[in-house]
Amino acid sequence: MTRKRLRSSLPVLTHSDWTPDNVLVSPERTWLIDWARPTLGAAWTDPACWVLRLMASGGHAAHEAERQASRLPCSRPLTQRTLTCSPPPTPGCGTRPQSSTSDWTAKMAQAAKSWTAHRQAH
Repeated sequence: MTRKRLRSSLPVLTHSDWTPDNVLVSPERTWLIDWARPTLGAAWTDPACWVLRLMASGGHAAHEAERQASRLPCSRPLTQRTLTCSPPPTPGCGTRPQSSTSDWTAKMAQAAKSWTAHRQAH
């Protein structure tokens, strides 16, 4: 196994709590705050959750959200192969099941369905 491949298979620290209150956006920058449930996980998890947040809250189409997320340094593991082969993140992008019927959860679930359809078309 090459070093690059080995590095990408190691777990990384993920945020795993992508509720609206934990993503602060300004015109210049975005912050992911409240690291109450950091979790070891796949390196593509947080960039994938960012794609869903962009689709659910920012009105981005799937291809636009992927393009924006690819600009983040942490998105290197988010390759076309990873996007196509990985299961879509849960609506909350966390490790706990989401039983909430809140508006943001519904939007994230719809974004996950739309993103899955987009990936299956590729």
